[in-house]
Amino acid sequence: MKGYHTELPSTDFAITTVNVPDRLDQREVDDRKLEEEESPRYVVRGWGSVLRIWSRRLLPYLVLAALLFAAGIWLSDQREALAVGRISQRMSVALHVPVRIKDSRVRTTPAPALVLTGVDLGSQIRLEEITLEFTAPSLWQAVLSGQRRWGDVVVSSPTLTFEQANQLLTWLASLDSLVPDSVTRVRFDQVRFPGRRLLPDRYEASTRRESNGKFTMVTLRRLDTGGSMQLQVTPDRAGGPIAFQCDASDWQPPFAPKIAWSEFVANGHISSNEIDIEKFSMGSAFGGIEGRLTVSRHEQGTPAWLASGHVSTVGIDVPTVLQQASGVTPPPGEAPPPATVAMSGTASIDALLVGGGGTLEEALSGLAADGDITVRSAALNGINLGFAASRPSANSSGTAGAITRFTKFQTSFVAGSSGVLLRKIHGAAGALSVHGELGVAPSLALDGLLHVDLGGSRIQAPLRVHVRGTLAHPQFGR
Repeated sequence: MKGYHTELPSTDFAITTVNVPDRLDQREVDDRKLEEEESPRYVVRGWGSVLRIWSRRLLPYLVLAALLFAAGIWLSDQREALAVGRISQRMSVALHVPVRIKDSRVRTTPAPALVLTGVDLGSQIRLEEITLEFTAPSLWQAVLSGQRRWGDVVVSSPTLTFEQANQLLTWLASLDSLVPDSVTRVRFDQVRFPGRRLLPDRYEASTRRESNGKFTMVTLRRLDTGGSMQLQVTPDRAGGPIAFQCDASDWQPPFAPKIAWSEFVANGHISSNEIDIEKFSMGSAFGGIEGRLTVSRHEQGTPAWLASGHVSTVGIDVPTVLQQASGVTPPPGEAPPPATVAMSGTASIDALLVGGGGTLEEALSGLAADGDITVRSAALNGINLGFAASRPSANSSGTAGAITRFTKFQTSFVAGSSGVLLRKIHGAAGALSVHGELGVAPSLALDGLLHVDLGGSRIQAPLRVHVRGTLAHPQFGR
């Protein structure tokens, strides 16, 4: 029997519903696209796309142009307020002296600023240039708010006398009303005080606005290399003495001996007729010294300036002092051998300071110290005084390794620009006693005489020992 099959026979072709366009269909699509591009509607849409692209590209330049245009309008509106006459009038009212300004201009490089040139403050002080700095962000804020926003005020490299500096300090109380409210700092660049040995270097002077809106303190900072010195000065708004605080390191104070001072701290008051250092402390490798000093001017009498004060210290290392004074320094971290210095021990000093001169600098440079020195564990290196006194016929000159140890040693001294004089020297070691005087010249040359007595010894007359040579190489002989 013949069967019937409902399934179709398999072939090499598959039936699909995907419509794949042929060449005629593709041509029809291209023709329609061409018609749309040529239509006015498509042309308008293409120009809009071009405009959007170019707008994005030109937007930063348009914003910059708008900023420059707005800044130009603001500067034009402010020209009258920044005119020389208006600024001079404002400064004259604040300082209570006639102020004249030669010229004013707006500077763009190296940094934007308003520059005042030839500023004459009541014929007392002339400042060549005053710069009111500002930045681009502050200028933009000024354009938006309509108010000027300045940065620092900089005075370029003035040369001042002490009298002019004192006058500027009296005007500090008026500075908060003189400069705009947006100014937070006024700085004097590279101030010099010619002919003044008290401040011989270059300094930067600056003052900052406090939280209450006032300018109350001026900071003077040393610019030259080799140590640092900062002086904070606070004028009295009632017209009293000016308070000061000084902090320095590796700096030479004007009234101290020429020694390597590692630190210096002082505070006190200054007026036109007096400098009162209420307390000072100086430190070096040999120890520290504390004291006070006052230098005042007297209208009648000679000298015109007188200095007085007091110094005291404990724990001064004598070998280190002698090495620094003689210019002989041991390697870092090493103690000096006893034989390399004339004396060893630990000294305490208590002395008065006195001085005078026709000027303040002369009074300080002529300062002298008069007081007493007590040395603990004192030892005289280079000679054995007990051996020399017990054998007067032997050679009593100093020998290397010889030493005289004292249980007690004290002396009075006078030290100044003419040298050091040790008076009433008294040393004791059991029955041995030493008396005498010793002078140290500014050239460090020694000249002195010691009398050595053994007390109950059979030697009747004390031995006389002459001290000569230099501080670094003393010589003992009869």
